[in-house]
Amino acid sequence: MTRPRERNRQLKELITASGATHDALARLVNRVGAESGETLHYDRSAVAHWLGGAHPRDAVPYYIAEALARLLRRAVSVAELGFGQTPLPGGRADTVEEVAEIGRAYVDRRQFTRHAAYSLAALSLPHWAEISERGRLAATSPGSRIGDSDVQAVVDMAGMFSLADHRYGGGHARAAVHAYIAHDVTAFLRADASEAVRRRLHAVVADLVYLAGFMAWDDEDHVLAQRCYLAASRLATRADDPLTYCHALRGLSIQALHLGHHHNALALAETAYDAGRAQAHPRTRAFLLGQIAAAAAGDGDRHLALRQLTETERQLERSLSGPVEFGTYHRAALELQRGQILAFLGDLRGASRAYTASLRNRHEEERRSRAITLAPLAEIQLRQGHLDQACATWGTFLDDAAQLHSSRVRKAAVHAGELLRPHRNHPAAQKTIRRVSDYLAAS
Repeated sequence: MTRPRERNRQLKELITASGATHDALARLVNRVGAESGETLHYDRSAVAHWLGGAHPRDAVPYYIAEALARLLRRAVSVAELGFGQTPLPGGRADTVEEVAEIGRAYVDRRQFTRHAAYSLAALSLPHWAEISERGRLAATSPGSRIGDSDVQAVVDMAGMFSLADHRYGGGHARAAVHAYIAHDVTAFLRADASEAVRRRLHAVVADLVYLAGFMAWDDEDHVLAQRCYLAASRLATRADDPLTYCHALRGLSIQALHLGHHHNALALAETAYDAGRAQAHPRTRAFLLGQIAAAAAGDGDRHLALRQLTETERQLERSLSGPVEFGTYHRAALELQRGQILAFLGDLRGASRAYTASLRNRHEEERRSRAITLAPLAEIQLRQGHLDQACATWGTFLDDAAQLHSSRVRKAAVHAGELLRPHRNHPAAQKTIRRVSDYLAAS
């Protein structure tokens, strides 16, 4: 005779304290799962099963813990849920081992994502002035020794991977980036070196790990993206490099905004600017201020968004006397952000003009950036009633999308098909829907 399951009293106490209904909790667990890359369809009956003693599969306990943490506004561990599971430790003190784990994570994503969820609690990062461990470098191993040329090799490889990301999307070379981090970069971090070399190495590795995070974000791999950004922030702390720290926080802010956590995105963007403004030149200040403006618009603060957008433009104008370096914050990036901000604020005509200006100023190598500008422009044109123009814009978008490996771009194509479905009897819409279907079948 099968023993009846024991009811989960720990979980019941947490749900009661949260004040959430079973339906509300199930919906929030589904959202956390979606942010972590998994489509779930839980409802109140699933919560009833968990309370009755059922153990959810794989990473779902981590999604439940994150959902309850958001409701209770405090950290909730998997161990508190009453499922008899012990969570893996997060945020290792050993930055070298953390980098090694990130290197292995892409190859072993299934195991990695079974013990993680996208976490809002992890976004509460300290202001630069409050970090007591700045400049504390990891211990080295005796034997091999590296120098400036090894550090430059990491810089060169990061530049090569960044160019591939711009041209072909974040999904194109992710395996290569993580393999390089797992082997060469981890070995460099463990090797002996002068303090100056080790400090510079930590800074350039932070840049590379940030790039791995950006590529994961572009590929909609949000758990790994967040882990990379957090690791980059810790590496920058070890290097005592506030500018690299603020880049990592800006990446976390962009991800939070993309996932709809607008208030968290604004807090991160402001913390990033606070870290970098003392040492930043005008272009970097524009880079940081533009994200504050975008997050403020998402958070519904129109006054702050427009004020920071004006300051972003002023700082960028101060930096444009010299040549514009590929991959830096430039006029096209500003206009893309202006379009996002105005769209958040409901100014579709202004957003359309800004997106068009961004495309006009976009470097030909920035194919992915062009695609993610064309997609929202087409949506606005459709909302304004310009169906033929929207279909033409989506056609150009699909020309670029066919050459990209980016889940973000693929998601935009899926959305295009959904928006055009009510217009499927229109010839231009029919043609565009067929092209979207062909692209999705081939990607």
